[in-house]
Amino acid sequence: MENLTGKCAIVTGGGSGIGLAIATALAEQGVNVVISSRDLTKLEQSARQISDQIGAKVLAYAADIRVKQQVQSLKNFALEAFGKIDILINNSGLGVGDSIETCSEEDWDLVVDTCTKGTFLTSQAVLPSMREQQSGHILNIASQAAKNGYANAGPYCAAKFAVLGLAAALQEEVREYGIKVHSLCPGLVQVPAPTCESEIKPGWLQVEDLAESALFVLRQPKRVQLENIGLYGF
Repeated sequence: MENLTGKCAIVTGGGSGIGLAIATALAEQGVNVVISSRDLTKLEQSARQISDQIGAKVLAYAADIRVKQQVQSLKNFALEAFGKIDILINNSGLGVGDSIETCSEEDWDLVVDTCTKGTFLTSQAVLPSMREQQSGHILNIASQAAKNGYANAGPYCAAKFAVLGLAAALQEEVREYGIKVHSLCPGLVQVPAPTCESEIKPGWLQVEDLAESALFVLRQPKRVQLENIGLYGF
């Protein structure tokens, strides 16, 4: 398995939930991490939490991944802080509960721009440095909604289906540079995380399950490329 010590990562949506769990797991492996979202206060609290818990270097940078200029600034911040970007975790995403017939154009744009355009912009931003170093890993947190349709989740399904297509095309473009692209497709994940065993919902995944799965993918030998992994609560 690959040793992640000394690698550098950006985790979007890293201030809470799945992103925070993945950022923490990476830090435990010796990875330097930049966590990002739009909420700087939450980001700074989470960065301190990880640093105090593990003693790792975790930095916070607020950015809206729907805005190219802010994504470029995030990338520049990570490069200035760590000198390289080895891992990008595309975790930011959201959905709205509405039918296709009644969904507003504004809600459609919010979901698609966050889930799909954001993944496009962040991936595009880190590719030049990854290509130059002839290595890198882009890991998207997709969803079972990327492979199945669900009523009243049309924009989210459309956006996540698009993420898988984007990732598949990108993998073919960057394979020759030693860059891997992978997507995790989890089912229901309990966020916020339960505070005790009795609060765990049967049949739901926990954020640490996603973090362990992310590490499993990222630590595969360079010769190994996995298919997209689906995860379900049991």
